[in-house]
Amino acid sequence: MAFGAATLMVAFNYRDVAWRIHGFMANTVGANGLLTPAMVRFTCGVLAIASIVSVVVGLARP
Repeated sequence: MAFGAATLMVAFNYRDVAWRIHGFMANTVGANGLLTPAMVRFTCGVLAIASIVSVVVGLARP
């Protein structure tokens, strides 16, 4: 659940986290054109949805 909350915070760009991840990756790895802030937000949004759905389905099963 904590992973889902953290990735949702990135997806909604809380405190410009997507830009910080983009800047870090551009300076260290050199993935400037591939890893845009929009791509970071989209990927984290998909991961958040998958994580939260997994938790909800796990709790719903007896």
